[in-house]
Amino acid sequence: MRPSHLLIPTLAVALFAGGKTIFAQQYYGPPPFAYWQNNAEEAWEHRGFYDGMKGAERDFWNHRWPDVNNREEYRDPDSVPDWARHEYREGFRRGYYLRVQQIYDGGGPRYDDDDDDQ
Repeated sequence: MRPSHLLIPTLAVALFAGGKTIFAQQYYGPPPFAYWQNNAEEAWEHRGFYDGMKGAERDFWNHRWPDVNNREEYRDPDSVPDWARHEYREGFRRGYYLRVQQIYDGGGPRYDDDDDDQ
């Protein structure tokens, strides 16, 4: 008996056994966003985060009360597309309040690079 006689029935059994599992999988519909858009949304969130940190520093240097709603970039981000405004604003808010916490809890801007305290 040649090995090819065993190969063909084994291959047929494997194909039929694998075919039944295809029907058992459930389809949940399309993803809520396009795959290319996921990276773009993350990029807008990162940009908002860093813009929020800069905005908090500007408020600190201009002696303004730290409130994210006082920032025009947060309230009406003109340069951000409509589909990315939510992500930008969430990133902005997180960056703003993280920087406010750093400034007021002692992690504010430093001007000296030498450590004279030690």
